[in-house]
Amino acid sequence: MANIARVLVPTDFSVDSLRIVLNFMEKNADQKVELVLACGYDVGDSITSLLGITKEDHLSRLESEDFIKGCEMIKSRFKSNLVEMYSDLIISRNGRYLRNYFKGGRVTHIVLPEGYLFASKESSVFDLTEVLRKNVESISAIIVPVKLEDQLLEGIDSMDSIFFRRDWRVSYE
Repeated sequence: MANIARVLVPTDFSVDSLRIVLNFMEKNADQKVELVLACGYDVGDSITSLLGITKEDHLSRLESEDFIKGCEMIKSRFKSNLVEMYSDLIISRNGRYLRNYFKGGRVTHIVLPEGYLFASKESSVFDLTEVLRKNVESISAIIVPVKLEDQLLEGIDSMDSIFFRRDWRVSYE
């Protein structure tokens, strides 16, 4: 298990945000990685949301069917160097929480997209990249900047434009 980087990639669970993952994976094709697709999420302060609803409940509500299919296509495309890929929620903007999250999760790298605007329709989702940039000095992980080419500021959320126009011979199952 040596030389496997655990890489956190911010997402808003849109298909368009998977372009960040694709860009990172295409530029690091020779490195074995575990990907953590993390979203900033405010769980609120009601007893019901804190005790009655699990992280899996939140994730299943946030992840669309297209997002999951896109993840499966990425796993299929990069199966030689993608060891594991899963989604997670970061539930606080607090620097101490982030430091413990990265230390406990043994995250070695953080991918920070430049110029990408997360556009979640969910009000509880917050832009994780701002929080990470603000706390970058207290987090002991290597920052990997990613600049997306042909970035559309309004974003697109289409499987066709991201996956099917490429000359890949993969499928999701």
